[in-house]
Formats: sequence, C-alpha cells, structure tokens
Amino acid sequence: MRKFFLDPESSEINDIIRELGEHHYRVGVSPSEFNMALFELWRRIVQLISCKGARQLEDLLGQLFFELSARVFQAYFEARERDLREAREELEVLTRIYALLREINLLIFEERSDPRKLFQEACGIMIRTGGFALAWVGLAGEVVAAAGETAVLEGVPPLKEIAEGKNPHLVTLKEGRSVIVLDTRDEDIFAVWAEKVRDFGFGSFVSLPLYLDGLKGVLALYAEAPLHFTDREVRLLEEIARDLSLGYLHIVKTRELEKALFRDLLTGLPNQRFLLAALEHEIEVARIEKLSLALVKLDLDHFSSLNMELGRLKGDRILKVVGERLSRLVNQAGTLARIGSDEFAFSYLLQRISPALLLTHLENLFQEPIRVEQEEVKVSASVGIALFPEDASSPEDLMEAASVALREAKTRAPHGVAFFSPNLSKKAFRHFALIRELEKALGEQQFELFFQPRIRLRERRPASLEALLRWRHPERGLVMPGEFIPVLEESGLIVEVGCWVILEAARFLRACRESFPKMRISFNVSVKQFLARDRLIRVLQEILEDGFLPPGALEVEITESLLLEAGPEAKSLLSRIHELGIEIALDDFGTGYSSFAYLKEIPARTLKVDYSFVRGLPESREDAEAVMAIVSMARNLGKRVVAEGVERREQLAFLAGLGVDEVQGFLFSRPLVAEETLKFLNNFRSERFFW
Repeated sequence: MRKFFLDPESSEINDIIRELGEHHYRVGVSPSEFNMALFELWRRIVQLISCKGARQLEDLLGQLFFELSARVFQAYFEARERDLREAREELEVLTRIYALLREINLLIFEERSDPRKLFQEACGIMIRTGGFALAWVGLAGEVVAAAGETAVLEGVPPLKEIAEGKNPHLVTLKEGRSVIVLDTRDEDIFAVWAEKVRDFGFGSFVSLPLYLDGLKGVLALYAEAPLHFTDREVRLLEEIARDLSLGYLHIVKTRELEKALFRDLLTGLPNQRFLLAALEHEIEVARIEKLSLALVKLDLDHFSSLNMELGRLKGDRILKVVGERLSRLVNQAGTLARIGSDEFAFSYLLQRISPALLLTHLENLFQEPIRVEQEEVKVSASVGIALFPEDASSPEDLMEAASVALREAKTRAPHGVAFFSPNLSKKAFRHFALIRELEKALGEQQFELFFQPRIRLRERRPASLEALLRWRHPERGLVMPGEFIPVLEESGLIVEVGCWVILEAARFLRACRESFPKMRISFNVSVKQFLARDRLIRVLQEILEDGFLPPGALEVEITESLLLEAGPEAKSLLSRIHELGIEIALDDFGTGYSSFAYLKEIPARTLKVDYSFVRGLPESREDAEAVMAIVSMARNLGKRVVAEGVERREQLAFLAGLGVDEVQGFLFSRPLVAEETLKFLNNFRSERFFW
C-alpha cells in the first residue's frame, strides 16, 4: 500500500491492478458482484478512518481508492473483452471450417465417378468457402488439381526437391504427416521454402496427408496472413483431408467394381447388363419428352472367319476400332455396349434425327477401312432396330425386339438391315433406301436442272431464270421435288447437290448470255448449305474467278425460315455474299414472322411475293391489300419486287398496275429443261401474254 501512495503509476502497481482485475474475471466474479465488493471495502476503510477522526486522510484515501477501483475495473473489462474477441474469432474460424466440412462432404456424396473432378471441386470450395488464397492436391509427384493463386505452382514447383533446403510437401508425402508453417517470415526448418512462397504473398500454409490406399497424396492450403492456422483449425482440416481420401477411394473402388460387373474388358465399353440398366432411365426420359428411342443391335459380318484369317490380336484391334467409331456416333445421345464376341448394341434418343438417317450415319461409319498394322480391312455389319414405344415398353422387351430384327437382318447379310415393326420397317426402310438412291443419283448424274423464266414487266421480256432441281430416276422417271429434296436436306446431301446446282446453273447461264447478254439466274440455298458456309463461298468465288459472268448476274434465294434456323451467322454470310457482288432475294416473302425486321438487317435486293398472296388476286381483298402493302414497303426501301405463281391475265394486269418489277408463273411457262428454256427465250412474244 505504501508503494501505491508513493508511486501509483508504477509498472509494479499496474501489474498488481491488472492481475487483480483479471483474477476476479477468471474466477467468475460478475461485474455487479465485483462492484459491490469494492464499495464494501471502501465502506470499511471509511469506518476505520472516521473512528480516528482523520478527515484529511479520508479525502486522500478516497481519491486513491477510486482511482484504484477504476483501473481495476478497466483491467477486468479488458480481460473480458479480450476473451470475447478471441472467442468470436475462434467461432468465426470454426463456422468457416464447419461450412467447409459440410460442403466437402456434400461434394463427396455427389461426385462418385471422377476422382480428379472431386479434387478440383474440393480446391474450389477451399477458396470460395474456406477463404484460403491457394489450394492444391498432389498425387504421386504430380499436381492434379488447384485453385486460387496458382502462379506459385509454376514459379515454385511444389513436389520437387530443392537443393537449398527441405520441401515441406515432400515431407508430408514421404512421412505421411501434417506440416504447418505459421509464419513464412519466421521459419527455421523450412526457411528456404517459406522464403520462396513469401515472395508470392503467402504468410502461412499447411500441408496435409491424403490416405489413398498405397498411393501417396497431399492437400496443401495457403493463406495470405501469418498465424492463420490454429491448432483446432488444423485438426478439422486434417479431418477434411481424411474425408477426401475416403471419397477418392470410394470412387476408385466403385470404378473397379463397375468394371468387373458392367464393363467389357477388351473395349472398355459397357456390357449388356449396363445397357439394360441405362435403358430403364432412357425409356423414362423418352416417355416424358414424348420421343422415340431406338435400340440398335449390330453383328459384324463374317467376323469369325476374319478373326481366324488375321489372328486374335488383329481381330481384337478391329473390335476396339469399331467400338471407338460407334462411341463417336452415339456420343451423348444414348448408351453403347459390347454384348457379344462380335456384337454391339446402342440406344439412341431420336430428338432431331430419323431412324433412316441414323442408319445412314451408321453405314457411313463402316465405309472407311480399318488399318491393322500394314493391312487395311473392310468390315461390314448387319443391323437390327427396335423402337420405343412402337415395338416395346421395357428394356428387356426392347432388347428382344432388336434381337429378332437382327436375326432377320443377318439373313440379308452382308449389310443387312431390318426393323422389328413391319409397318415401321416398310416406311423407314423406304426412307433409308431413298437416301441410298440419292447418293447413287449424285454419283451417276441423275439430277438435272429445270428453269422457270421471270418476266420483267416494264420491258415485257424475260429478264431472269430460276434454277429448279429435278431428279430423273432411271426407272421411276421424273421424281417430284417434294419427295426427295427434304430427304437431301435431312441427310446432309444437299450440301454436295447444292454446289452442283450452283455450278450447273452458272454453266447454263453462260450459254444463255451468248444470245441474251443481260440474262440473270437465281438459285435456292438451304440451311445446311448456310451452315457449311465456307463451301458455299468457295463455289461462288470459283464461278466469279472464271470471269465469264458478272457477279450481278447471279442471285441467291433464301427464305425467312432459313434466316431463323441458321441463326446469327446467317447475316454475316449474307454480307460476304453481298460483298462478292452477288444479289440476294428473300423468297416466300410475307409467310414468316419476321419479314419486316429482317429487311433492315440483310442486304436483300429482291423480295419474292409468295404464291399464296397472288393466288386470290384480284378478287380477294385481303390478298390485294397484302400485296399492295408489300409493294409499297419495297418501293420505300428501294427493293425489287417479284411475284410468283402468276397463272391468269387478270393477276398479271393487277400486279402490273401496282408496279411489280417481275413475275413468274404458269401463265408464261412451267419449269423447262435446258433445251426447251432456250427455245422459249428465242420464241418469246410479248403479245401472247400482254394486252
């Protein structure tokens, strides 16, 4: 007490005061109890002094006592506030780590197929939820996943020996224990490594072992702040590392089990057991989406003989290549399986493809020979197809239906094809046969062009020709366009045939222009041709490079539906065509939903009024008003107007009165073969059609 009177601000007194306040806080004295005890002490001191009548001493002691009390109270509450702050910080850390633990365990539950994806997603969670600056996973000397500030992994290879000192992550790998560096500024054992990572902005890190059943692994977590990792946090992180290890092992063991139960050992493809299980889900998807699901079974023709001739190793190689090609065909649309020594089967959800077109793709797959060492081997297959819901409603029944179809197909081997359903078989087989015939027609030049003249009304003379594709079948004669052009489009053959049309139309125009030097020609292009944009541009450039035709003599006809289906790239392709100097016509104008909007965005020179508006002229008021509106708008935009389907003089007179530029239709001529077209042009007399 004497020291307090002599020097109340001394460090010794301060220590005593702080100790007194903290002691009362530690033993659990509440603030109110502590306050009451101090006032009780003061009351007794006052009684003692009052008895002796020392008033001046009482005042002095009062001042010192209350100063002492205030400082003791301050020490008491500072200790309390410090503990509360530390508890809050600890709670925040634990909340973060428990959230991290929860997300990691949820990931382990959800990701059951890809161990690398498991680790990569885990590293991402460490950054997002854990708040770490860097997280990575190493297995057997290789970093397999990383997230965050990954530049350090290139600057400081994390799983390489360093000449100057120890690598903490290699210690974890070799010894299977955690390594914690709390402050990279003050580290002795791993000083060299700490200095290297400190240059990348890391203040602390922890290296945790992964227990992977013989395979050594490490989970590394880096933080920017020093002293980031508490003992309790490290224990929870070690628990997370053990959970990740279990998740990894579960995936690996599951894969091994699936491989034994559901995989073909030679090709790595699923087996029939797996396919049947997959069909359960795929049939349900098809039922909900109201789609057809095809099950295709195929048997390699005469494979046993081929296997004996080439040997088992080469035969195995052929099976693997066939499996790889089929995998590319099926892709995400179904499930492929090897179900026998020389049999494969696959399901296929028919979203944007018909059974016939699927068969075409399958047939093309076997066109290319298989190279085995120095030999090229041609392989074919017989194919049986069954459809859900037409042929069966369960996986087993669908498999049986496809088997029945395959047995029928093998009676037609090689290249045998059979559908299970008799009715569908006739229709689909006819469609498939038509695709084959069209391929043959292209190769044997069975296609030809017909031409329909377009008459310029001001001059009352033919000004242009529209090239129209026709197919002259050697047995059936002339096949109508509506029967084969949609099949060309669906099968993709339209790209090749369309190029032929453009080249043949240009060739005929060159012949025409010898007698009619201002004649132009137009031709239609399809969506598939637009999607194969480079091919279309090359053909057009090839024609122009010859120098025989000016660009303005050619006109590409497109439809509104093409613009919608081809998407944003259609506009850029039309711009390229326009830059070549070739004109563009918008066909069937007025029948779509976006005619007027597209007119401002595409460089179309010509609008072709659809036949459906011309047919009712001049009697139909609605048709008349529609055509007048189109002509008026075209005039304001500086477009040429062509009316299709003109069959009567009354229609011609009405359209001429509106100021339509050109017309075409049966009034003047049906589509004609090349020779008859030239005859029509030479013999054309306007007085036969005009007043």
